[in-house]
Amino acid sequence: MATTATLVQEHIPELKVICLDHPTTSATSSSASSLPSMIREIPINYILEKLHRLGPQYLNDKSTAYAELHIDGCPKSYYVHREYLTLQSNFFNVIFNNGDISNGDVITISLPASELFDPILEYFYDGDAEKFYDSLNEHNYERVWRNVEYLGMGDEARAVCLAYFQNEIGGQHE
Repeated sequence: MATTATLVQEHIPELKVICLDHPTTSATSSSASSLPSMIREIPINYILEKLHRLGPQYLNDKSTAYAELHIDGCPKSYYVHREYLTLQSNFFNVIFNNGDISNGDVITISLPASELFDPILEYFYDGDAEKFYDSLNEHNYERVWRNVEYLGMGDEARAVCLAYFQNEIGGQHE
């Protein structure tokens, strides 16, 4: 029987930012401690590259998903895989590794801009920074940025948002 968990960021302890450009993971990093022992010494970039290559076939795939994700204010369900989310988001790392979530559970979370989760989820699965950049516009940029910050996403996602701001918005105000 599936468990339903409702989580908000205030109840989740602060984690160090997952450093995706670090050459290897160490047993002391928060992301490494969530990995199975046999792959802890494999560079996170290598793991993500392999996951991103397979990501489009697993995106929202109910038959292989670890959990069903609901977002307050969003009418649809998302079928998510633990590996894709925990390696790229401090928020999801805590949710999936705190011991309260099991395979098949339903998770409900709140986001600052729930209607803008789709491009972030796609980015988790395919790692396509250009497509993520193209999903931004002057009307949604700030709300997407709030989601990126809230979810504790890595440096690359932040860099995409900052590049969009510098290239598309920053120049308009000069």
